[in-house]
Amino acid sequence: MNYTVISDKITPLQLKHAARCICDAQSIAIITHQNPDGDAMGSSLGMRFFLQALGKTNVTNIVPTSFPDFLAWLPGVNEAIQYEQQPEAAVQALREADLVICTDLAEAGRVAALSPILAERFSAYAQSSEGSDSSEGSENSECSENSENSECSPKSSLLIIDHHLSSVCSGHPEQIAFPDSASASELVFRLAWQFARSSRAVVEPLSSHSRAIVGSRPDFSDILTPEFATCIYTGMMTDTGNFSYNSCEPEMYNIVATLLTTGIDKDAIYDRVFNAYSADRMRLIGYCLYHKMKLFPEYHAALITLNRKEMYRFNAKSGDMEGIVNMPLQIKDVYYSVFMREDKIPPHQQEEAKGAKVKAKISFRSQGNRPVNILAREVFRGGGHMNASGGEFFGSVDEAAAKFIETMSRYLQKD
Repeated sequence: MNYTVISDKITPLQLKHAARCICDAQSIAIITHQNPDGDAMGSSLGMRFFLQALGKTNVTNIVPTSFPDFLAWLPGVNEAIQYEQQPEAAVQALREADLVICTDLAEAGRVAALSPILAERFSAYAQSSEGSDSSEGSENSECSENSENSECSPKSSLLIIDHHLSSVCSGHPEQIAFPDSASASELVFRLAWQFARSSRAVVEPLSSHSRAIVGSRPDFSDILTPEFATCIYTGMMTDTGNFSYNSCEPEMYNIVATLLTTGIDKDAIYDRVFNAYSADRMRLIGYCLYHKMKLFPEYHAALITLNRKEMYRFNAKSGDMEGIVNMPLQIKDVYYSVFMREDKIPPHQQEEAKGAKVKAKISFRSQGNRPVNILAREVFRGGGHMNASGGEFFGSVDEAAAKFIETMSRYLQKD
């Protein structure tokens, strides 16, 4: 297979950092964000299959909150530890891992109740010699076999693979963060591909244990299994709305073509993800569009809100509200769409919520050169891509909606 049509996007510094962390780790925990979507699950599970191809056997996937039913079929998903079901096991795996890998995640606060523990890892990494290294030529870039304070020291190794803007990654260029990439799953693919093709010089010097792994690492064809390809394709597909947005980069389709060489059935994957909802979800969508959608023609915007009572009425489950935010964009001259749903305040946010009983979880979408990430960041404690972002508001969805209406004139384009 000729893979030369896929460029080396990950920098030598990023590749060296990832290789050292992975090769020196005996135990690895992979964690993604709360309320995981297809890209979160696809990138984290795909990363697991990549690591297993390298001979890593002590690898744990951690999911902070439950994932949608339509992702329950993904390869390896049954081996993932869900914090809500196995809190002690999740905490232990995260605390004791030699290396923590964050996929589709670059902020410690986005893992629900596990946030304080992940924050400890972020802090340990920042204080280590590894966290302070931003130069390939630095003396600190060498991982000495005998140095207790080396960059590969246990309990401080951290690898971030994300496609969102992050202050953490901007301060540490060795972390794999590309906001111009459509999905974290694509970046996991690129890491695996470049790692398999890299020379030993890229990851030297290493401990003797690591050199053995690097010296015998598999070809990319050994990594590119149907299981790996299924996870990566699912993540890429879902984070682009089946390649309907954030998907104009030609090389993305070279990656898709490579994944399809494994024999995976992309049509079957689509069917399992997008055609596996309940009748309750269909009724909920009808209710949202007929009763709950408000249009603001002057700003070419649509807003849908759901409170907890309404979600209970339609027996809404995790994942049932996926994609609702995109639907108003099918209306002519609607270029902004906002969807707000009410949720309980989790224990780890009680103090921060300052007495609020509920919070609004918010999704923003837009079309063309109309950013929503600035609004999400400055008003709703969130962020994301220019055309797809998220945020939250401590209070009811009605209060959050009022805040949006109050501020939209500053962030939405009239023309």
